[in-house]
Amino acid sequence: MANQVASRRHPICVIQHDNLNGDIMLLRHRGVPKGVSGISEITADFELDIMYSEIWQDPRLSFKHLNVCATNITLKSDFRDKIWTPDTCIINSKDSKIHSSPSENTFVILYEHGLLWSNFRLNVKAPCKMDLKMFPFDSIQCMLVFESYSFNTDEVRLLWHDIPVTMMEKVELPDFDLIGWATDHERLEYPNGVWDRAQVKFTFARRYGFYLFQSYFPTSLTVISSWVGFFFDVRSVSARITLGVSSLLALTFQFGNVLRHLPRVSYIKCLDVWMIFSVIFIFCTLVELAIVCQLNRWERERQIGSKVLGHWLNQIRKTRSKESRANGAAPGEGVRKRFLLQPVTKSPTSEIGDMEGSSPILTRVIHSDEENSLNPSPFGDPPAKKRRWWKDIPKRISQVCCPPDREWTVTSVQVDRCSMIMFPLSFLVFNITYWFIYFMKMDRPM
Repeated sequence: MANQVASRRHPICVIQHDNLNGDIMLLRHRGVPKGVSGISEITADFELDIMYSEIWQDPRLSFKHLNVCATNITLKSDFRDKIWTPDTCIINSKDSKIHSSPSENTFVILYEHGLLWSNFRLNVKAPCKMDLKMFPFDSIQCMLVFESYSFNTDEVRLLWHDIPVTMMEKVELPDFDLIGWATDHERLEYPNGVWDRAQVKFTFARRYGFYLFQSYFPTSLTVISSWVGFFFDVRSVSARITLGVSSLLALTFQFGNVLRHLPRVSYIKCLDVWMIFSVIFIFCTLVELAIVCQLNRWERERQIGSKVLGHWLNQIRKTRSKESRANGAAPGEGVRKRFLLQPVTKSPTSEIGDMEGSSPILTRVIHSDEENSLNPSPFGDPPAKKRRWWKDIPKRISQVCCPPDREWTVTSVQVDRCSMIMFPLSFLVFNITYWFIYFMKMDRPM
């Protein structure tokens, strides 16, 4: 047996299994993950402790003919250096090592028919396939690829055991849950032959509760707090600007805190859409503030112009009243004033020239009806004409309130009241659309 153990050549026996004939060694794999140390989005890898087993048969090591009591022998790790091994490696690992606490965590079991069971306790760092478009509702796939480094399919065939992966305990991480695994087998062609590959793929689902409480809820409250400015007085411009800018800065800080732990990818993530629309909502509150301030300025200008115009009309009325008394006529007799809205016309020969300091938008122009003074009637005005004059009052008031060239007017208060309704309603519609679309796209359990 010592001579057989010392031989490190490929077994010379003919192995017959699964209709494969020739000098081919059948190697079966089995993995028992003990725990996942962590997953890194920045480096796109995961760290795993695994009990990895290899099973193959070498008839030269059979000891059944010796009639010993034991049916198997457990040997130390140095026994591997004296026999033929399939030279299996994890071809896609970034780093791997055998645990040694206190000695190397490996063993070899030799059965009486020459079957060998080799086991290692490995710490492996391997890459993960990450697609962060659904972040933080995404899933990550991490893979281990086993391959014989020295022997192609003409010498070694890699197969999975009937029970390829056994989980001893539930794997739970602060950010991820292991939701499943799958094994696969493929052949890869190299320049010097064809090699077998045995793959195991672990699927991890991200725990999104952290991001709901640290990103979604705070940003929602930040957006809602920016609407408080709609209830402020229009003249509280500084307070409303401070509130809007503070909300925008708080949202930017929250977004940057999340992005700090993620790789710099060029595509838009699920969380990016939420943050971008939140920024747009807060920015729109600042735009609404600018519109309200401009409308309020125009309203103040109209009020100032109306006061100046009223003073000017009183002066004209007093002057004409004095002239009427000087001519012996009753004050205001035969004079009826009509107020119409007309654009400002600057003329040096007209009385409107006295209004250069008044409102730049509208001016009241007086038209005196001198019909009764030119054609006096001893019976006074006809009753029908008086009724017509009183009926025209609502029309003239509407002309004063709404210019003929404008069908409607918007005030700063109206814009604020409209914003109180439209902004929350728009944010609600965005929430319904956002969660519906991304929950439909989610390819992982809730």
